[in-house]
Amino acid sequence: MIEEPYRWLEAVQNRREYIEDQLRGAAPVIAVSGEPGILLLAGKASTPKIFEIYDHLALGAVGHPADLEKIRQTAIEAAHVEGFSRSRADVSARRIVSYGLAGALKSAFEQIFAAPLLFRGILVELRESPSADEGWILEYDGGYAGVEPEQMVRGALIGARKDLAALWREESQKVPPPSGKIWKELAQHALRALAWASQEEGEKRVPWAEFLPSKEWNESARSDRFEVGVLSREASAGGGPAFLVPEAEQLGWSGEKE
Repeated sequence: MIEEPYRWLEAVQNRREYIEDQLRGAAPVIAVSGEPGILLLAGKASTPKIFEIYDHLALGAVGHPADLEKIRQTAIEAAHVEGFSRSRADVSARRIVSYGLAGALKSAFEQIFAAPLLFRGILVELRESPSADEGWILEYDGGYAGVEPEQMVRGALIGARKDLAALWREESQKVPPPSGKIWKELAQHALRALAWASQEEGEKRVPWAEFLPSKEWNESARSDRFEVGVLSREASAGGGPAFLVPEAEQLGWSGEKE
């Protein structure tokens, strides 16, 4: 393999195609920043897709549950080592991504004789205001990219397709961002974005500016259909953990189906 570089490149390409195919059915995850904090939302699955990483860090991801757990543990360990050896203020999403997760993902992807990690995620960091909040999109091959604060207010979306984040970014720029003053407004915006992202690949995608969720989708917007977590600015300012699971009433949802 070492003597035949083209075979290595071919193996890597096959590996990439395999991962993309395995992720194809994954439901998207969105992170939206607003005045009360950062909201992460995903369709509920049999295993979690949204995780607390540190006091002010949270992770949303799609992929194989075992691989999500590996990345979650790696992120938690990196954050706590950083916090212990330095200080809480030094624990940033940028450092966790660049010095912890990206290297681990790249190494796993390039070991072509071992099973690949089926993973795509977004690591978010709560800061003092929406204009300072951070988001980092991570790929299974170790690639990563920062999300601009303006885009965090409009929402950062990841899904089964790698190009979904870029497509959503382009579409969401065409209309004003949500006001984001309360959790309910953030949740409604996130739900609509997930509905937009769930349009079938084969059909012509309705532009975001014209998109309205179907009646069936609106009726399904209940607390038992979605997984949600928030990083609360109020809780963080009070000195407690910022990561919370809000009540359905706070988000304007109906309760669980009776």
